[in-house]
Amino acid sequence: MTYCSKCGSRIESSNEFCPNCGMKVNQTSNKNRNKEKMEGTFEHVKSVTDKINATEIINIFKNSTLNPVSGGKEFVAKTQKTSAIVIMIMLTCLQGILGIWRVNQIVSSVSTIFTNFYRNLSSLAVLFGESSSSYNMDTSTINSMNTAIDKFKYMNTIPYSKIFFGNCELYLVGLLVLFISIYLGISFFSEVKCTTFMVFKAVLISTLPILFCEIISIIFSYFSLNLGIVFVILGVVISITTLVIISKETFQINANLCVLIISIASVISLIAFLIAFSYHTVDVVKAIVYRYGSLLN
Repeated sequence: MTYCSKCGSRIESSNEFCPNCGMKVNQTSNKNRNKEKMEGTFEHVKSVTDKINATEIINIFKNSTLNPVSGGKEFVAKTQKTSAIVIMIMLTCLQGILGIWRVNQIVSSVSTIFTNFYRNLSSLAVLFGESSSSYNMDTSTINSMNTAIDKFKYMNTIPYSKIFFGNCELYLVGLLVLFISIYLGISFFSEVKCTTFMVFKAVLISTLPILFCEIISIIFSYFSLNLGIVFVILGVVISITTLVIISKETFQINANLCVLIISIASVISLIAFLIAFSYHTVDVVKAIVYRYGSLLN
């Protein structure tokens, strides 16, 4: 037995038409099935939404930032799949935003960078006993260079969408290569059995310190570029150390083996990251040159 989608009347299974309005049973059945599919889709979306606990995600970020090791171990032990995926998406988008922020910072201070570069070049020439006159720029040359740089800035030739998605890609490449390398290392060289998802969660949460330090790095880079670099290095050290401790204590792996696996995996991940970064940089530079040339023409 089914119901008419037009008037809602009951239709016996042997009837071809609705006794009330005359609509064909096939049309009614198709519409009922489509309605059931739509309702099922909405129910699925609702069930996924219900699993996302905003308070839980906020607590995860807070605990893992303030207490990387204890917060990370709690994340690996308790966090469900839906929350982990949401956090991965949020961290990926955060890396994309940080990439745009970093590029804006470089563009805004590019004239200072060029001036300091030539000053340092002149100092090196003097240090090696060469005359610095050939490396010095007069005021008019510096002003011309700054004018060209300002013109470039105001032309708005920066492909922000490429930068955002490129940085998201860089984060995912580093994350996935590190995860795969560590999982294969544990599977081949350790007798400990651990689930794929737990290894993924350990790698995912260990990337939070480096992103947090990257935010601090960008802020301090406005005052000192060297200080900004120090914070990036500090973030990498904290992330790797956190990952080693979480993996050792959560998966009960031998300490020496754990350090070896994660060290090799980190090097492999860094190589993959640099390859992706070089490709992304060339792509962005090509886009900037193309757009800049089009605007000049």
